Amino acid sequence: SSTAWHSPSTIAPATLSPRRVMPAAPAADSKPQSGTDAPKRGCLSRASRCVDGTMQSGFYHLGLLVGGNPWLTILFSVLFIGVCLAGVTQYNVENEGEKLWVPPNSIGLKQLRSVRDLFPASARTSSFYFLPKGAGTSPDSGVGALNWEVVETMFEVEEIVRSISVEEKYKPEDASQTWNFANLCQKVDVPAFLASAQRPPETNQASAGPPSTPGGSFGPSAPVSTCYVTGLTDLWAGNKTLAMLDRASGRTVVDVLNTALRTSTNGTILSPRTGRPIIFNTTFGGVRFGSGGNVTGAAVALFSFQLENRDYRDPAAGTDVDPPAEKWELELASTLKVDPQEQTFTGAKLLFGIPESDSKERSSAITGDIAFVGASIMLILVFLAVQLRVDCSCVGSRIGLALAGGLTVGMSLGFAYGIGSLMAPYTTVHAILPFILAGIGVDDLFVVTNEFALTDKTKSRRVRMAEALKHAGPSITVTTLTDFLAFFIGSTTVLPAFSAFCQWAGMAILGVYLLACTFFAACVVIDSIRQEAGRADICCCVTCRDPEATEGGADTVAANPASVATGKGGTPAVDGAAVPASKSEVDSADSSKSAASTKSSGGCCGEDATRECIVNCYGPAILNPFSKVAVVVAFLGFAGATGWASQYTSQEFREEWFIPAASPLQEQVQVRDKYFGENGVPVSGYAVNFTLGNNRNLLLDVESAMRANKWINTELGVTSWYREFVESEINATEFTELSNEEFHSRARSWLASPANVRFNSSLVWGDASKGYVRAARVSAFYVGTSTAEQEIAAMTTLRDDVTAVEKARGRPADTVFASSFVYSNWEQLVVIPSEAIQNIGLAIAACFVVVLIFIAHPTTAILVTLAVALVLVDILGVCTWWDVSLNGVSVVNLTLAIGLSVDYSAHIAHAFMHKHGTRNERVTLALSEMGVSVINGGASTFLAVVVLAASNSYIFTVFFKVFFLSVVFGLAHGLIFLPVVLSIIGPDAHEDFTPQEEQEEAESATVGTAKSDAEMARVKPATSTAPQGGMKSLQSRSAK
Repeated sequence: SSTAWHSPSTIAPATLSPRRVMPAAPAADSKPQSGTDAPKRGCLSRASRCVDGTMQSGFYHLGLLVGGNPWLTILFSVLFIGVCLAGVTQYNVENEGEKLWVPPNSIGLKQLRSVRDLFPASARTSSFYFLPKGAGTSPDSGVGALNWEVVETMFEVEEIVRSISVEEKYKPEDASQTWNFANLCQKVDVPAFLASAQRPPETNQASAGPPSTPGGSFGPSAPVSTCYVTGLTDLWAGNKTLAMLDRASGRTVVDVLNTALRTSTNGTILSPRTGRPIIFNTTFGGVRFGSGGNVTGAAVALFSFQLENRDYRDPAAGTDVDPPAEKWELELASTLKVDPQEQTFTGAKLLFGIPESDSKERSSAITGDIAFVGASIMLILVFLAVQLRVDCSCVGSRIGLALAGGLTVGMSLGFAYGIGSLMAPYTTVHAILPFILAGIGVDDLFVVTNEFALTDKTKSRRVRMAEALKHAGPSITVTTLTDFLAFFIGSTTVLPAFSAFCQWAGMAILGVYLLACTFFAACVVIDSIRQEAGRADICCCVTCRDPEATEGGADTVAANPASVATGKGGTPAVDGAAVPASKSEVDSADSSKSAASTKSSGGCCGEDATRECIVNCYGPAILNPFSKVAVVVAFLGFAGATGWASQYTSQEFREEWFIPAASPLQEQVQVRDKYFGENGVPVSGYAVNFTLGNNRNLLLDVESAMRANKWINTELGVTSWYREFVESEINATEFTELSNEEFHSRARSWLASPANVRFNSSLVWGDASKGYVRAARVSAFYVGTSTAEQEIAAMTTLRDDVTAVEKARGRPADTVFASSFVYSNWEQLVVIPSEAIQNIGLAIAACFVVVLIFIAHPTTAILVTLAVALVLVDILGVCTWWDVSLNGVSVVNLTLAIGLSVDYSAHIAHAFMHKHGTRNERVTLALSEMGVSVINGGASTFLAVVVLAASNSYIFTVFFKVFFLSVVFGLAHGLIFLPVVLSIIGPDAHEDFTPQEEQEEAESATVGTAKSDAEMARVKPATSTAPQGGMKSLQSRSAK
């Protein structure tokens, strides 16, 4: 009986979904094909039939359960998600870059942690950039920032810094207290006579003595603690009165600075208030020199201070916190105003970086774009409402079902949060999860709804949902499995952020899959009850038409399964299914049902006309010989061009990408890079666990290796306490002849002198009496680097040079090394290429295996995989032109693109393998059945991400670009390239089969017919009309 087949001639193609696993059926009297189109039943085909049949049987029984108990299904689904949400009690956020983008077992991270254990971060540094402001001033001409207005503004800012105070608890169990700059700042020891010159309020004591001149020598006075502050105001020891006296005398700021340089020792100006060197190149940016080497101007003047680092681990937040410092910094930023347009300073333009304020500003790059999530979901809901409606009436509207679809996506996100929190921390990359679910997960909902619409409306809703899930379930299982495997492979990466995201995304995809087959399927059943009762959408209490006027959908099954009911138009029915009296009546009834189904499903959308256009216009247009050649040449040629361009894809990872584009921090970063960029970042060479006397040349060798490296900034020099000690305290003879005990004693005495207290932060004694050193470092700066290649070279070459000292001296591994805080960013640049190749390659391989199993033909699987690979090549090439660099964020999105791209091609290929006729006819039938649904899937994904085109977040922007390209190239390869290639070299069709449940239903219908001859005699046979032209004619020829 043809009622047991879902053939193209009996089902409205306008309602077919893009993920359908459904064989085409031959006519009742059809025979196995012969010749080149004869079906093949090899091992893969038999395995596919076994897997597909098992899944269909399982989903059939699930459909019976859901269709018979929709409200109970919804209740259990909600309870299940509620239980899963309990996992959010383990929810924690990870924002530390080295814990997100650096391989946890990398040597660099191990060394960096060792450094932090030995030299813990002792301070939170805030930096303030002062630029000239006012008519006739410019950073790049004249004296620039070296004018009295800037100096006065800098003193004004320093006064504000010292005046800010807040009330806060250090720990939750502590009492609240007042915190100000004096008790928060990082203290440094300075000679007492220097402290008397500046008399800051936070010094522990004041002692008499003459003030020191810049560059002068220290006396033997006992050191005094004072807050660490440095900047242009150091020229006057932080004393505004002295500065104003100089101004009143007619001196310029440039004169004062040049005088300090001339009286300094070897060009090193020592700060009168801290005794530390004023590093010229890091205090002044864009310096201009005149004749004789005198300074004539500078674009920027820098002022900075440090707060003591009191961080402790907060178990609740899962991060290091310092509540007093954080609150104080936010209060300071609020007082000064982050936006220069809101500042009231008249003498200078101020840009500043304050740790907690910067952190809040960076996080706003994601939180500020959360509104895009709402906009995306609204677009998807509108799209769902338009696509799901039956017609434009109040009953045919399905806004309520669309809202249920949105709730399904939301519950899936809750499932991901609950289970994901038990597996991995939340990171900034996770912010794209709602868009993934809205774009990809909605496809599953379309499949379930469309398959339910295809079922016989004269059957009970329980049977209808069983038949719907029998076809929809295997289809969405294929694509879900593909996506899940891609994420599973991604979770094995060495990059923690990427791994954590893939774990959460895999759970999100699994969640929407489970809920689509249960919760949403139950909502579809309930919505059908509403429609059959003639009740309005949303307002179900309003009846829009007589329920008797609704078509089909009877939910009452005869108590006796063998009893005969009367179907629509008087046709006898068994278990709610009409049983025609003859084959001609079957054909006529099926034809009428197909027409009705097409009409009801098309609604206002015109999908049937689109399919007719595919058959009559689009198919012939791309399948003529000239078009085939043009398509193959064009796609392969474009792939060649993008493949050539992809080799120039740059590797970049910049902190400013994670700052909102409109944020004043962006301008601060630009000023820093423009005027201080040549200075590079600080780096140090370390030696650990050694005895100073027995390794007298060790630190000298480390220093020499650093000086010889081309990436070290020789203008800023290399700072080594040990070289200064040797050159000033030990002569050449003593260096080799002094006993270890005497050598150690000299070193301890030298470091204890007031003049050398600044070096104490470069050495950690173990047992000082025996000269045992836990760690010592030599400090320097890199030259400015602007590309990933330069950063990788700077890191790897210096590491090699310093490690060579370790090997030459036969020291244990990891006891002599180079390290910098930026290595946490640079480390990922080293591993990203190999990680990208590995994860993308494995994901494509997984897609091939899944497609091979479910399509069951190697040629077709290879062609689908080829299409996916070409899509990725095109995306990479265009990303090169679209300023998307290769880094952890883009690799995450490229992995997502694989799962998205394979759907478009796999659906067309699967439909092609279940069509019969010539290759061109099979391609046309596959496009007519799946084309519109594939386009709808692409449209839903596009709508989910299109709002992100206006985002200021780097993560959201990259996500939009990659997914936009995935939709464009995925649709192009799925609807143009792959059909053309299949029409040229596509393999033979699979043999059709009837699932066991449908065979039993057909046999039952046959028995019912034999027992009801009397009733059947009263049935008036309908006139059978042959299909005419276009798609119907093509389907008829395919069935024959």
